[in-house]
Amino acid sequence: MQTGTICRQIAQLLFGNDNKQSTQIIDDALTTIDPSIFLRAAVRNVVPIESIVIDALRFESDLELARQLGCTIVRVATAHEERVSRLLARGQVFDLCREGRHRSETELDHHASDHTIVNERTIDDLRRRVAEIAAQHLR
Repeated sequence: MQTGTICRQIAQLLFGNDNKQSTQIIDDALTTIDPSIFLRAAVRNVVPIESIVIDALRFESDLELARQLGCTIVRVATAHEERVSRLLARGQVFDLCREGRHRSETELDHHASDHTIVNERTIDDLRRRVAEIAAQHLR
């Protein structure tokens, strides 16, 4: 489930871009309606017996909802410089001093996860490591 996709689509429709500043404006507005609005939208049509991967948890309410759904929580940690570089490579400017301090980037910093992956390699390596964790929990 790609919760971020929903927010980026709305930002594209309203602002003509999906950069962090725009998505954070959308996030601030819509989470006043429901703190987990993007996660609820992403899982709305999920069949209870399906295995799912949620691509991002941003808020305490998302973490609580994911735990209620029986999800295993995996924190993917990446150095700030690498995050900025990756976003820039896909055409997004990310200002650590401005967007990096937004609650969507920091609210879960001190919450426990079931696993942590330090994401310093390729996307294929990240996928392999996520698949290994998923395989452990499907047994």
